[in-house]
Amino acid sequence: MSLRRNTLWNLVGAGAPLLVALFAIPYLLRVLGMEGFGVLTLVWALIGYFSLFDFGVGRALTYELARRSSASPSELAPYVRAGIALTCATGLIGAAIVAVLAKPLSSTWLHIRAEWQYDALLSFLIAAVGIIPTTISSGLRGALEGLNRFSASNINRLVLGTAMFALPAWSVYAHGNHLWIATLYMVIGRLVLMLLVLYQLRQFMLLPSKLERAHLAALLNYGVWVTVTGIVGPLMVYGDRFFVSAVVGAQLLPQYAIPQEALQRLLLIPTALCGALLPQLAALSREKTVAAYHHNTKRVSLWMFCVCCSAAVLAYPSLSIWISPTFAQSALPVTLVLIVGIWLNSMAMVPYTVIQAIGKPKITAIFHLVEMLLYAALIWALTRKYGLIGAAIAWTVRVALDLALLRIAVGRTLSGA
Repeated sequence: MSLRRNTLWNLVGAGAPLLVALFAIPYLLRVLGMEGFGVLTLVWALIGYFSLFDFGVGRALTYELARRSSASPSELAPYVRAGIALTCATGLIGAAIVAVLAKPLSSTWLHIRAEWQYDALLSFLIAAVGIIPTTISSGLRGALEGLNRFSASNINRLVLGTAMFALPAWSVYAHGNHLWIATLYMVIGRLVLMLLVLYQLRQFMLLPSKLERAHLAALLNYGVWVTVTGIVGPLMVYGDRFFVSAVVGAQLLPQYAIPQEALQRLLLIPTALCGALLPQLAALSREKTVAAYHHNTKRVSLWMFCVCCSAAVLAYPSLSIWISPTFAQSALPVTLVLIVGIWLNSMAMVPYTVIQAIGKPKITAIFHLVEMLLYAALIWALTRKYGLIGAAIAWTVRVALDLALLRIAVGRTLSGA
């Protein structure tokens, strides 16, 4: 495996859609208005959250296939088929949950004003249907990366990321301010992507091999703890928007969601590196894993410190040009606090990846459960008292705690190996 090549592919897959977002987000904000765009960010959050609702199958596939890199395709095929079966089942569960919650989310829980409630309800229901192909595609991306097919995986990410911003912009341009139509476009895009991924893995579905309970168990034994992280982790990334909307209203949400969404894209650098690092670490000895951990921790810390300092300096002029000077002035304090959190979060990705690679996802799952309880109380209290800046402080405190716990866990785990 080439860490540099695979990291570059990850950067392309995650970074190229940002060029589309650069033009699409100001247009959508201008046409939809603050509250309409706020509802759209909630739809993005729902789809983004449930794209990881695969019971850890994607990460388990990466781990299992990377460990068996010398096995024949017929030996690997049952794991891929098991992944398809499991992600289909979990996608149905996720769709049912969102469908049940669509009515209270759109009517009372999120303080969406009456003129947007019906559109929001239809959008949430359509997004629920889209969770099924989204979950299958997300899980099978893990298979592509476990097979070292990072080029195919990131071409898919590029298409998906571009569609996420381009399709709503096209829908608003062509059909007006109907968010349910924009959501329908996004769901169709995810269905097409699912078919593309299945085509890319067609070799493993056509080979004569038997799917047994052991193949399902192998994915579930690893994935059950990744599932906890897969549910709780994104909830702490995307769920804060729902807390903020419930406290301050959807009309103010863009002042928090837009900087957060933009700054989260800075994480594509450590995400690209760690995504390429995971299958490589899974095949290494413990001694080499220790060396790789220390080397990449220093690398990410330095890179992201420079990136985050640059982001802090450019935050106000960038938001002024991108959105408006008024928006930039209102959002700047939130942005600066979130930048600190982004740096801390980037450093946490390396120990997180090491723990996943050595087959101990239970550790991160337990950490995230504890963090979620603390974070829910903290964000609710600080947002009610300090508004949007309170929400940003709560998020930053949570990622600081996550970093500390992960570093302690890696130190103890690797030293005891």
